[in-house]
Amino acid sequence: MNTSDNQAPARDDLAPPDFFDPVIEAYKKDVDRTLLRENLKLTVEQRLLKADRFHASVDEWRKAGRRARNES
Repeated sequence: MNTSDNQAPARDDLAPPDFFDPVIEAYKKDVDRTLLRENLKLTVEQRLLKADRFHASVDEWRKAGRRARNES
């Protein structure tokens, strides 16, 4: 395993690039690849900050839901 030149180690257990799996193809039709590409343009730090903001907003929505339930 040679990783000294910043390359990922070779994976012998991966399928060849032309491998076709109908199950994978069925799931791929529902994946928005543009969002994946946009996120991959971000640095790791930017992705982590984005995830933190997302989790903070989820927490706020949960708090709002609890307040709404308690008021009724």
